[in-house]
This record gives sequence, structure tokens and C-alpha cells, in this order.
Amino acid sequence: MANKQAVLGAGARFSGKISNAKSIEINGYVEADLATEKVTIGSTGKFLGKVDSELVVIAGEYEGKMKADSVWLTETSRISGEVHYKSLQMDRGAALNCRVVHNWNENDSAVEEKNQKNVDGAEDGAEEGAEEGAEEDQSTKK
Repeated sequence: MANKQAVLGAGARFSGKISNAKSIEINGYVEADLATEKVTIGSTGKFLGKVDSELVVIAGEYEGKMKADSVWLTETSRISGEVHYKSLQMDRGAALNCRVVHNWNENDSAVEEKNQKNVDGAEDGAEEGAEEGAEEDQSTKK
């Protein structure tokens, strides 16, 4: 079987879904959902969309939701959105303006959402209790 590597050159544009590529190198503009073993976004590359990969190397721009075992951000990378990773290497100069989640897995995500709901509910209850306490203080002073 031939090596399934795809390359999108500088200046090229692609929009859609990418599948069946073992490795992809992006030097142009891509707006897509992508599942592959290795993704490289070159310094002239810009990727918008969802990425699910074992290894992601970024020297260009990325915006979207990423799940990767290993992520390497070079000094010219600019990231926004959400990054779920197990291993992260970030060179000096890399710009990260996103939500970053370490050691993710599906079970952790469900527990995190449940915990956040519990925290939100507790905060609402604490605010209501504080308001009731303030009202009682006012009524006892009269």
C-alpha cells in the first residue's frame, strides 16, 4: 500500500472534509474537519476546523477544536480555539489564545462537565442564601 500523504501548497485553498490521509502538510488555507495520524501546518498555512490526530506540528495559524496525543507549536504558530493534548511542546514566541486541556479523555470530559454544573449550581445556591441572609438581617434590625 502506498504512503497516504497529502500536501496542500502555499496559496491553495480547500474547504470540506479530509479523510484517508495518513499524514497531511498544509501550507495554504484549509477550512475542514480532519482525522489523521500526523498534521503539519507550515508557516504559510492556516487551518480552521476540527483536528483529531496523534501528532500535530504547527508553524502557521490554527483556529478550532483539536484533540491530539502530541502537539508541537513552533515560534511562528498562532493558536485560537481549544486544544486537548497529552504532550505539548511550545517554542518561545508561539502564541496561544485558547482553552488548553491536558491529559484529556472522554471520561474526564464527562466528569468535568458534571463538576462544572455542580459548581454553577452551588454558586447559585450560595448567592440565594446570601440574599436571604441579608433580608433577615434587615428585618431583625427593624
